[in-house]
Amino acid sequence: MSEIQDEFKKILEYGIRRGNEDSVTVHEFVNDLAEQLRELMEKMQGIDHV
Repeated sequence: MSEIQDEFKKILEYGIRRGNEDSVTVHEFVNDLAEQLRELMEKMQGIDHV
């Protein structure tokens, strides 16, 4: 489970850095984070089924 927590932390840190960029739009920011979180959720579901 700590692997999932580490990945989630990396996504949050990335979101903070990306959100501080002047060139990113809200749409790009939300879509980017949503994709990363979706991949993490899929990974978690795969772990639950093992």
